[in-house]
Amino acid sequence: MANITKRTNKSGQPSYLIRAFVDQGRDGKQTVKSMTWKPPDGMRPSAADKQAEKEAVLFEQQVRSGVVSIDGKTRFEDYAARWMDMAELAPKTREQYVYLLRRINPAIGHLPLEKIRPDHLQKFYKNLREGGVRENSGAVAVDFADKRKAAGLTQRRLCELSGVAVTTIVAAERGKAVSVTTAGKLCAAMKLDVRDIFTVEAGTDKLSDRTIWHHHKLIRLILNAAKKARVIPHNVASEHMEGPKVPRSETRYLDDEQARAFLAALSSEPDIRVKTALTLDLFTGVRRGELCGLSWPDIDFEKGSVRVRRASQYVSGYGIIERPTKGNAAYSVRTLTVTPHVLSLLSEYRRWWLTQRLANGDRWRGEQERLFIQEDGGPIFPDTINHWLRRFLEKNGLPAITVHSLRHTFATLQLAAGVDVRTLQARTGHANASTLLDIYSHAVQSAQEKAAQALDDILLLGVQSQ
Repeated sequence: MANITKRTNKSGQPSYLIRAFVDQGRDGKQTVKSMTWKPPDGMRPSAADKQAEKEAVLFEQQVRSGVVSIDGKTRFEDYAARWMDMAELAPKTREQYVYLLRRINPAIGHLPLEKIRPDHLQKFYKNLREGGVRENSGAVAVDFADKRKAAGLTQRRLCELSGVAVTTIVAAERGKAVSVTTAGKLCAAMKLDVRDIFTVEAGTDKLSDRTIWHHHKLIRLILNAAKKARVIPHNVASEHMEGPKVPRSETRYLDDEQARAFLAALSSEPDIRVKTALTLDLFTGVRRGELCGLSWPDIDFEKGSVRVRRASQYVSGYGIIERPTKGNAAYSVRTLTVTPHVLSLLSEYRRWWLTQRLANGDRWRGEQERLFIQEDGGPIFPDTINHWLRRFLEKNGLPAITVHSLRHTFATLQLAAGVDVRTLQARTGHANASTLLDIYSHAVQSAQEKAAQALDDILLLGVQSQ
């Protein structure tokens, strides 16, 4: 039963403090919610007492149903956990938010929502900028491949048992450092002690400006949800302060000469999967996840087009999952016309793919008919594309770029060739044309200069000859 305390102010006006029990924590401390009810002017004292009892019953019902279990006094950490449970988040996004909250909660998680001030957040961001915040301890193994084989496991099987990507397993076998957590997962899958295989090398580093900004973005998102729910009147992360600054990074891409050298090296690439994947990426500008999400029904050889309608992601605890393409519906799902060169390569790759399926027989796992597959037909991990590109660049002495750099290369060369922004937007799947103009301002400016020169040549040619 809710507790009612009647009060009277200096003017003689009554009010009723109503307190309702919520629950009891592990430490034995009770959680209580309270409200104050004031009777309207002119109400008789006896009637006010009876109405206060009714208000108490109603308030207790609301508390028990959870309607008023959250208020401004709720700790940030508790509200964030509730928000994470209720929010509709993609698995990859949820994984990232859980990771960010590991730093956010120790800093401001104990604060009531209504007590969070800009200086609390500024102090937190300052701490994130200091060295030692980012733990980059690495575990290095010796003869890891031999130990894996001795355990009777293939790379693929170890991947399935541990939840660690194949590319990470390959890195460990090459003597590269992996995280201590990853080392633990691998050794647990092989039923071996980490200390018998890995040597841990401790170290610390600073967080990047973009990572700090992602922490701020999540805090702002959670506080904004609290504001919309009328738990707090203001969102201090957006209304009373500026977020951390993220310096503009230079877009990395290949110029036309480098792109031709890249394509020439691809022509002699012996691995048909690598050759096809990187060529298709260069000629379509699709995102890495979209490239991994392509299936054979998406390829129309008669019309010479590729349909982009899904993306593949790897999420710890889930494995490889299928997600909608990024961006708004108008441009995210799109059909791209490709050149005869790309179609010819896809036909050659299709023949290899069918041969691979026939050779595997009952072991084939290619029910989804993904273009880019593991040896048994299962979909590749998106990180595999990074591995293919890195190995290809090193082998051919080409500039170090990322998979996303091929997307930038595609867009830059298209703009330089005179393709208008709206057409390019339809091909790249960007949600806003303004994003294209912002990212590729260098190419847009170059195209404008060429356009101006072309008009100059047309209009002034006759005048200059007079």
